Amino acid sequence: MARSELAFADARSAYERAHVLAGLRGIGLAGVLAALAVGLHRTTELTWLVAGALAATLAVLGWRGGAVRRGARAGVLAGLPPMIAPTLVFALGHGGHCPNCELGPTLPCLIACFGTSALVGMLVGHAATRDASPSRYALAAVTSAALTGLLACSTTGMGGAIGVVIGLVAGGVTGWIVAGRAATA
Repeated sequence: MARSELAFADARSAYERAHVLAGLRGIGLAGVLAALAVGLHRTTELTWLVAGALAATLAVLGWRGGAVRRGARAGVLAGLPPMIAPTLVFALGHGGHCPNCELGPTLPCLIACFGTSALVGMLVGHAATRDASPSRYALAAVTSAALTGLLACSTTGMGGAIGVVIGLVAGGVTGWIVAGRAATA
């Protein structure tokens, strides 16, 4: 082999190793998020199914790189409010740990979950418009945000996942309108 071929092989190996490590970091992040969800909410079979889907999603998006990796990171951040907000609202309102949501979540928990996730979703949607590949960024963000939000108690988690999606769409539309106005000004 020539020196240039060896250099190319070394560079290719380093490139592939970096992508595999990014995928493994995604799996580790999903494990941390699952542990956080178990500590905050009651655990069901759905929690473990969503945690597995989140781990696979973050691993693939992390391995893929580029806009989808950036979107996945932003989506995880956008999915944290639906996971954490209901517990904080209940703890502040009732002075204790969030109850089992067997009969359904309380209205303040749902409102906090939906509102915070929609707000963060708008910020992520606006950030997607500034990315080099906004559609890939937004798709990865919606996927990872919805899965992260669903790690919460399944009833509030679904409200949070819907809030994230609505927030991302609203943020994207707002971002495109703002970007369009800035371009014409």
